[in-house]
Amino acid sequence: MAPASPPQTLTNVVVLAEDAAMLELLKQALEGRQRIWRAESAAHAADLLVASQGGILFIDAAFMTHETPALVEQVYRQFPDLPIIVAGRRDDEAELGPLISSGQVYRFLHKPVSAERARNFVEAAERRRGEQPAGPAPATEARPASSTPAFALPPIRLEPATIRRMSRIAAALVALGLVIAGVAAVIERRPWQGIELPSLPVPAERAPPVAVAPSQPQAQPSESARLLNAAGVALSQGRLVEPEGQSAVELYRAVLLKDPGNIQAREGLARVSEELLLVVEQALLAQDLLAAASALDAARSADPANPRLEFLSAQLAHERERASQAGTVPASAVAAADRAMNERISRLLTQADERMKQGKLVGNADSAEAYVLSAREARPDDPGVRQALNALSGRMLLSASQALVGGDVATAIGWLDRADTLGVDGEAVARLRAEIESARVASVQEDRSRLLALANQRLAQGRLLEPRADSARHYLDLLRAADPAYEGLGETEALLAERLVESAHTETRAGRFPEAARLLAAAAAAGADPASLGAARSDLEGAQARTRAAGQVLPEAELTPIQHTPAEYPVRAASRGVEGWVEVEFTVSRDGTTRDARVTASTPEGYFEDSVLEAVQSWRYRPHVVGGQPVDQRVQARIRFQLSGG
Repeated sequence: MAPASPPQTLTNVVVLAEDAAMLELLKQALEGRQRIWRAESAAHAADLLVASQGGILFIDAAFMTHETPALVEQVYRQFPDLPIIVAGRRDDEAELGPLISSGQVYRFLHKPVSAERARNFVEAAERRRGEQPAGPAPATEARPASSTPAFALPPIRLEPATIRRMSRIAAALVALGLVIAGVAAVIERRPWQGIELPSLPVPAERAPPVAVAPSQPQAQPSESARLLNAAGVALSQGRLVEPEGQSAVELYRAVLLKDPGNIQAREGLARVSEELLLVVEQALLAQDLLAAASALDAARSADPANPRLEFLSAQLAHERERASQAGTVPASAVAAADRAMNERISRLLTQADERMKQGKLVGNADSAEAYVLSAREARPDDPGVRQALNALSGRMLLSASQALVGGDVATAIGWLDRADTLGVDGEAVARLRAEIESARVASVQEDRSRLLALANQRLAQGRLLEPRADSARHYLDLLRAADPAYEGLGETEALLAERLVESAHTETRAGRFPEAARLLAAAAAAGADPASLGAARSDLEGAQARTRAAGQVLPEAELTPIQHTPAEYPVRAASRGVEGWVEVEFTVSRDGTTRDARVTASTPEGYFEDSVLEAVQSWRYRPHVVGGQPVDQRVQARIRFQLSGG
């Protein structure tokens, strides 16, 4: 007799989440296959994992006690073989990108979580756990056999937003000495190329195939997506402008070089700017004016459009003036600040010159316009800045002239508007505006003349109303909207109305009454002569009435007979004493003659029909008149046959 198999041991799933709906979904999804333990905190989760000697850890990224990446890294260091499943949103996935790529996060579940995917992921994690080779724990984790394993997670921590802000401020303050020289150089050298960027798909060795696939395979992300992931991680870790090649500023700019319209990268630079402005505020509070100036320059470079820049620039200037008056600023500090400003202006102007040579005059934060305006804001009276403004204005005026030569007036005006904002060479701008206005007037006149010519051409072709966007009516409508008093417009519209009335007559004669009615409505809108319009409408109404009459069958009594020879009594019927009647239907033509007679009913059948049909052929009537004109009219009559004295 075979020994009984040992009872199945349930896997412990420790869930670190506050979402009651998610907990209920997990309970329903696992259906008793695994034992679920809800952890109230990270410390509680540690205790449960230690007590159960491992299992599976399920983390909701919305659990606010800890930052998820730091929590995962701590857990992984303590239990490298513990499968960790994280549920969260797309931005959580980007933040966890390196940990997913390295396998520290075994699976990532996108919210909203479905029961089937949760079950598949947990079962896959359970299989992976069962496939781990038995053996001693790594040497780095070895402990005395008698001791209870200790888990290194803190039971409580400060608010995440506070910790992030403090860490980023500290990182930025440490790096301030290198910020000014590093930020501008990043744009050209592209130091991010060649570094290892986080990739979202899980490596094959960390995710072996299973019977029930836990998730659909993810497509390999594009380089822009990988750069965005790396930038998001750098931002979350406070790497705003340092280290070189791996800072949030450099990575977001790398995305914009590949995809200038990328919204996520622009929003990322805006967030970097906000974090740097927090550093400015802290430095101002600490009266560290050099640090505040450096951080302010970096923030302006990240997002020149940040609305807080102007206010904090004014605050910095105020603090500098107050410190200068109080004599608290050492001469060496003032000299250092001047040197830093000179270096910054020089870098901005160099970058502006390079962008002008590349033809990148406007468009984003990496354009000649952005660098020149930043330099003007920092030092408006600098001779080099004025020279750069003149050079950029000249380039813009040249672009405006080229657009004007090409007939693109709108683009030319756009270039002039941008040149105007630079505030230099106003006379040249005004002169070119006058040329554009003259060209615009000539273009308008040419356009209107062309519209009238097209309308007359379509009239000659008979394209009165169709096709809608290429008809005489269409071009006349455009011309009337542009200039109701344009010479020749009235005459062409009158000709259109006349042609519409003529076409309506043609359609009426052909029996196409709806089209005739449509043409007459358009003729009325075009101002057709009332008399001709009324005659055409009467013609249409009469034709419609005649058509309706032709479809009716009138009793013979409604017509006036001219010749009505009675039908002869058939001999066979008379000899047998048979009486009866015949109903006959025939057409009275416009000349009063009859045709197309047929018997519709008779009783008794076979006695009187031929006699009636012969008689109808000789009948004559006064023509039936509809709308003032004789029409063919269908008529019905009943002829009775009775013997005399009957």
